[in-house]
Amino acid sequence: MMNEKLEELVGYSRAEVEGKMTWPEFVVSEDKERMAMFHRDRRRDPSGAPEEYECRLMNREGDVHDILIKLNMVQGTTSVATLVNVTSRKEAENNLKLKDDELRGIVENFPGHLYTCYRDFTIEFMNGHLRAHVGRDGVGKPCYAVIYNQQEPCPWCGAADVFKGKTVRVEFMSPLDNRWYAAVSTPIRATDGSVRKQQTLITDVTDQKLEEKRLRDRADSLRKENRRLKSTMTERYRFGDLIGKSRDMQAVYEVILNAAASNANIIVYGESGTGKELVAREIHRLSDRVGKGFIPVNCGAIPEPLMESEFFGYRKGAFTGAVQNKKGFLDLADGGTLFLDELGEIVLGMQAKLLRAIEGNGFMALGGKTTRKPDLRIIAATNRDLGSLITQGLMREDFFYRIHIIPIRLPPLRKRPSDIPLLIDHFLKQYPSSAEVPPITPAILDAFQRYRWPGNVRELQNVLHRYVTLKNLDVLETFSAEGTLPEVAERYRRVAGYGRDLKSVLAETERAHILKTLEEMQWHRGKTAHRLGINRRTLERKMALHRLRPCE
Repeated sequence: MMNEKLEELVGYSRAEVEGKMTWPEFVVSEDKERMAMFHRDRRRDPSGAPEEYECRLMNREGDVHDILIKLNMVQGTTSVATLVNVTSRKEAENNLKLKDDELRGIVENFPGHLYTCYRDFTIEFMNGHLRAHVGRDGVGKPCYAVIYNQQEPCPWCGAADVFKGKTVRVEFMSPLDNRWYAAVSTPIRATDGSVRKQQTLITDVTDQKLEEKRLRDRADSLRKENRRLKSTMTERYRFGDLIGKSRDMQAVYEVILNAAASNANIIVYGESGTGKELVAREIHRLSDRVGKGFIPVNCGAIPEPLMESEFFGYRKGAFTGAVQNKKGFLDLADGGTLFLDELGEIVLGMQAKLLRAIEGNGFMALGGKTTRKPDLRIIAATNRDLGSLITQGLMREDFFYRIHIIPIRLPPLRKRPSDIPLLIDHFLKQYPSSAEVPPITPAILDAFQRYRWPGNVRELQNVLHRYVTLKNLDVLETFSAEGTLPEVAERYRRVAGYGRDLKSVLAETERAHILKTLEEMQWHRGKTAHRLGINRRTLERKMALHRLRPCE
């Protein structure tokens, strides 16, 4: 006999089945032998055969269903069987198994080390990479012994917190191989919410640690150098090729140090001849880019039609006369520094193209087909008012702000007259001893410090060159229009004189200079010695030599 549910399952009516068909006719062929064996065993020894087993039945339409059969033997009758359709459950189990196999495959092939362990540190699972790392399968053994080569739980172990439900992150050096690892341990919960196991993911971070140490050491070295430079800066009369110890120049040195430690773009403001390129070169020398090129470009000297080819380069055949490939300024500065002098001379169209390249979108050489994205730092310089150029529509505002990140303002020479003696000394030392450099008397120095120097340091250098070459005071005629005392030339002739020996001229010049400085410092010997760049004992010795007393 059969009930309605079985009729629905097999697709046959009770009339078609009862007394005409046997239940094995519904069993799929692959399961028939196994089911016949179970049936025979139950007939022979009901107590020894299983009471439940699974098989697959096929209905009238050929659909296969997974069935759980529960058998009961009624003495003197045929068997009574209860059939439960478990197709949905079996599908869910199969899907779960597939997911589990997929997950296990991912875990096994995960490049890091993964394991799970119980509260007593016994390993439940290790993935393939971890087994290969330790050289064995440690399931059933303590994790601290197998993985970390320890006799007891590791000092960095966070299991206590993990079994309280927390996620623990630690970094440690493994005694097994003396490499650095980062570990993340998370709780695995049971259905009741309690923490049943700990799962730990371990990643080798040795290379990262070494790089961090290198960067820390580099930063420490730079900080120490920075402190050393700052501590001596107030006593320095030069910074690289920049000469001067005035307060304005000390401020410039400070900005140079900070700018060199960054990778930001820089713009140097200053009048012509103040040394803008020297500042740019000094920043490059102190930066991490020192091993790469420093490419100076005078933007004002490039004709507008040639700007694109000069900056971006060109490929052979790009235009008439392009007989070979040529790199542009941006390619030449790759990895280094591009110095754009006279930035305000770049035309608007070129500004837009440079802006695109600077922002990381790259550029193509004329006639080229590939986009180049150089790694470069821009240091620009100008003696113009860029804000005014923006107002006039001669400079793009976005281009300006991309360049104008760290501004450095160089003072004109007329704003730092105290640096003129240092500059004179620096330039005169560049001449060989055979050049017979004429003396710079206090009167000449005074004239130099009063002059406004429209050409700044470059003009001073040229004036000294003429002075050394001509060996007379014709150079002072330059200053008369600026209001310099007219008696300077006569004072020079009186002090230096012609036909006198060098020793007496130098002695008189030295005496006059010391006397003038003493008077300016109101005969304060310490301040006078500092101004002259000598120690106090030397000053007192020279005062005695030249018979200098306050009464004078």
